Amino acid sequence: MPFDAIEYINTPRWLTSRLGLERIRELLDRLGRPQDRLKFVHVAGTNGKGSTCAFTASILAEAGFKTGLFTSPYVETFHERIRVNGRNISDEDLTAATLRVRECAEAMEAEGGEHPTEFELMTAVALVHFAHVGCDIVVLEVGLGGRLDSTNVIAAPEVAAIVSIALDHTNLLGNTLAEIAHEKAGIVKKGSTVVSWPQEPSAMEVVEDAARRAGDKLVVPDFSLLSVGKVVGVTCGTALEHEGHAPCSDSPRFAAELRAEHAPHAQELQAGAEGGSTCETASARGQHTPCSDSPRFAAELRAEHAVPAQKLQVSSSIDSHRTPMSQVEGTLPMRQFSYRGREYATRLLGSYQPSNAAMAIEIAGALRERGWEIPNEAVARGIAETRWPARFEVLDQLAGMPTVVIDGGHNPQGAGVLADSLRDVFPDKRPVFLVGILADKDYRSMLRAVAPLASAFVCVTPPNPRALDAADLAEAIRETCGELGARATIEVAGDFDDAASAARKIAGSEGLICAFGSLYSIADVKAAFLRAVDSNSLQP
Repeated sequence: MPFDAIEYINTPRWLTSRLGLERIRELLDRLGRPQDRLKFVHVAGTNGKGSTCAFTASILAEAGFKTGLFTSPYVETFHERIRVNGRNISDEDLTAATLRVRECAEAMEAEGGEHPTEFELMTAVALVHFAHVGCDIVVLEVGLGGRLDSTNVIAAPEVAAIVSIALDHTNLLGNTLAEIAHEKAGIVKKGSTVVSWPQEPSAMEVVEDAARRAGDKLVVPDFSLLSVGKVVGVTCGTALEHEGHAPCSDSPRFAAELRAEHAPHAQELQAGAEGGSTCETASARGQHTPCSDSPRFAAELRAEHAVPAQKLQVSSSIDSHRTPMSQVEGTLPMRQFSYRGREYATRLLGSYQPSNAAMAIEIAGALRERGWEIPNEAVARGIAETRWPARFEVLDQLAGMPTVVIDGGHNPQGAGVLADSLRDVFPDKRPVFLVGILADKDYRSMLRAVAPLASAFVCVTPPNPRALDAADLAEAIRETCGELGARATIEVAGDFDDAASAARKIAGSEGLICAFGSLYSIADVKAAFLRAVDSNSLQP
């Protein structure tokens, strides 16, 4: 029977979260310490981690660096947790890295030690893979907290970034912002540059103290220099590629196509040392002339095949309550903004995303000061090219189907910025909220943020042991609406197919559905709408 890497990593007996670095340190020592051959941007915080990581990784890839990205949880496919230059790890590479990790993990247990947890296994697999393929830099997202998270096994990163801190996972991280900030700031180490969101005073004091004790420079975005613009239609081309448009000479897709043409002449990175157990030897990054995946290779091919790059062209302002927020003819919907006097556009439409992009811009600036060559053009292009699912993601609108927004907001702060984005992008629509929430979240505060906007709620139970039952959620919504004087229809669905169908019927073909509450529900929500399309059940 062939080895199933995902089944092994998700084995129930080591799914329990156990904070601490002892197991991951021993596991990586046995694997030859792959983390020591990599450079990192390490990102902690409560809200905006994933988007900030995605923006940062896209900027670095556009600057020509082979960039790894490790995030969690996954939204649609397990493989998206480990990416290199925007591409998910392949089945073959996931299997190869996991087999190496399994050998060492089982040796630990056989010798009387603890078997690593699921997240520790996943972290090790990612680091083994990134070292194997020769990443220049890795954007590493903390799983939980920071100080005792398994990603904190790395030495001082190039940049330690701390995004917005809020009350979340209070049973593990503490009951105050200062206590939680202490855990998040645990990723700060001597020799890094620290980039921090302008936190609430109690949390900011903790971050400032951590940077001061480490002797690290602290950079804080100046949001007074951030101007958030409208969602506009942008002419496709250059950095805004989609089907039917040829890539420009500076785009990752262009480089990928050229690599394919030149692949027979490429050298491959060699992994592993001769002889010895894989538990004792690490992937060796050899000295090579540019291989087909290297930034230098791509740069040389661009020079040979150079085509003048076109500039982004704003073609029209999108009236979001009249124009479908799916692709406008010849354009893509993008959010405009400016920061420190420079103009940007992003596909991530949430009104909060320019703030996350500003964090990534400051991270790029900090890296630039440390000697990384990151042109301003690469920053703008990276922001424009960033894709990140389930962050105010607008699904393509099909005939007879309401506009559907998918958002992973799962705590009060996330629900608050979701509500702000809905008011901004869809000012004249009252959404039908399709909601599934985990019971250990402050869901009543989340509901208070969105209830004033709602025309209806459809409740569903997420596929997670910590899920809040849909009937209990419906009762909480009734109580919240009563407190606020809000009027909304409330329905309970047995599964996601029923929930999608009910939400569509309530919204009508011209309405708006917003699914939020848990990242664990996103794949099921999308699949439910796709099944509805396939079964021709979208007719009103």
